[in-house]
Amino acid sequence: MSAHRPLSTVELRKQNRNRVYRYLIGQWKPVTKQELAFQLSMSLPTLTQNLNELTEMGLIDRSITTDSTGGRRPRLIVPLPNARFALGIELTNRDLRIVAINLRKETLASRRVALPFANDETYGEELAGLIEQFLDNNQLDRDRLLGVAMTLPGIVGPDQKTIEYAPTIGVDTSTPCRFLDRIPYRVLLDNDATCGGFGEWWNRTDQPSMVYLSLNRGVGGAILVDGKLYDGVDHRAAEFGHICLHPGGRPCQCGRKGCLEAYCSTARLSDDLDISLEVFFQRLEDGDIQCQALWDSYLKDLAHGIMIIHTILDCPIMIGGQMSQYLPAYRSRLQWLVRDLCSPGDRVDFLAFCPSSGHSVCIGAATRLLYEFVKQL
Repeated sequence: MSAHRPLSTVELRKQNRNRVYRYLIGQWKPVTKQELAFQLSMSLPTLTQNLNELTEMGLIDRSITTDSTGGRRPRLIVPLPNARFALGIELTNRDLRIVAINLRKETLASRRVALPFANDETYGEELAGLIEQFLDNNQLDRDRLLGVAMTLPGIVGPDQKTIEYAPTIGVDTSTPCRFLDRIPYRVLLDNDATCGGFGEWWNRTDQPSMVYLSLNRGVGGAILVDGKLYDGVDHRAAEFGHICLHPGGRPCQCGRKGCLEAYCSTARLSDDLDISLEVFFQRLEDGDIQCQALWDSYLKDLAHGIMIIHTILDCPIMIGGQMSQYLPAYRSRLQWLVRDLCSPGDRVDFLAFCPSSGHSVCIGAATRLLYEFVKQL
């Protein structure tokens, strides 16, 4: 067995600086140098060097002092959440959402704009203009911007410059992204459910591995194993919407029949009845027989899909997307259906729901830029 290569001085300094910063943003509260040195088991000279570097980067403030029990008043080390920020943008066929979040994942500003998707330069120009306007209107310092993380409802190529397949926004064959070149900042482009799942994992560090199942007009998801996104060999992992639930069943937008998406997307509840999702659930609450029958069928199909995913991956499943704001009210019924499909001795406490947020995908996308920044610091 070969021995690990010892860390160089530069690598060791970076590792120590990263440890210091991770501790500070893990607490998000002022701390003295002595307390920090004790918690990290780090010598004061080494810690001082790292704090000097973090101060030069504008990531911490050391100008505040605290009460003293005698002698010089000790200075507090305060991490600055607004030292950097990232933009997350969710692109859909009808509009887009844009959110700015700081290093603490606090929302600095948000906006929703009606802008139908088009994979062309004109759309790129409009999108770039909206970004600049958003930064100006909210007085966001471009020098602190880490980048722009964008999502769309489809499969994005590993190069993050190609849309492989996204039928809900009119892309049926692999095609280069023609709207990215107009944006003068670092751009990350990925699947909406993948980004949403990453954001939810960041919020639940007690779960190193989890599945995110996104229920919107499309059905997708994300797989996180030991805190890392599993994308698959061809960047197509977690396309849960195209699990075959009923062979030869309802047609799916992918061209096949019987997919989970055909039975458990939001369109199943709204488009089929030519009503909005909000109206469907209002009628359901009012006792509409047609809505009750459809909802019962929906939950049974969803339970089967959940059990297929859990049987294969055996980890907690987090349900997100637009349906996450409606499903918690029917938690008991869904869990009963899932329990009924389990084998004797199987765990049945693996299911959870994301907090309802119209900006969850945007926040999840921007979170990936925060994660990369902290990781390489």
